[in-house]
Amino acid sequence: MPNYIINKEKTDGRYNEVHTTACIFKPAFQNQQALGWHADEIDAVAYAKRNGYPDADGCYYCCERAHHG
Repeated sequence: MPNYIINKEKTDGRYNEVHTTACIFKPAFQNQQALGWHADEIDAVAYAKRNGYPDADGCYYCCERAHHG
């Protein structure tokens, strides 16, 4: 199970992107919020949406199955 974080700032003013902690495209440390360990990216994005980030979306590179925007 990977560990996930979310970008507290919206990408293109539209989405808060969810990344694995190993992603080379993750946001700067000060713009990250930990989401914890999840079975997969779909679960991590769903968790983010339930916990204050209704516009969460998966990173194109590390969370491809949860990327919609």
